[in-house]
Amino acid sequence: MQHDVPLDVVQAASPRRRRMRGLTTFNIVLMLIVFAALLVVYISNVVAVDGLMMEQIAAEREEKKLLQERESLRAEINMLSSYNRIQKIAVEELGLVHANQQPYSLTVFGRVPALSR
Repeated sequence: MQHDVPLDVVQAASPRRRRMRGLTTFNIVLMLIVFAALLVVYISNVVAVDGLMMEQIAAEREEKKLLQERESLRAEINMLSSYNRIQKIAVEELGLVHANQQPYSLTVFGRVPALSR
């Protein structure tokens, strides 16, 4: 008892076999290697971005610290250069006194200084 199979059924099965032949062990291993390489590249990129973000956060903290230090130094400069402080040091420590009259200009050898002309 031999059954004859129509020709179109036999031809319909062959593309399926061709597709199965393309999916060999070598192709599966090759796809896994490519996938693993892409995964490694992605993970290294994430790690690199994370490291750069940490550096940026540290740089921002350092900038904030330096700005605060600059402001405190400006405040100290303003305090040290205030007129009241300088006057107090001049009178108490150096023994200077306020002049009762305007300073006068000297004439040397008949010449008048350039400032008083």
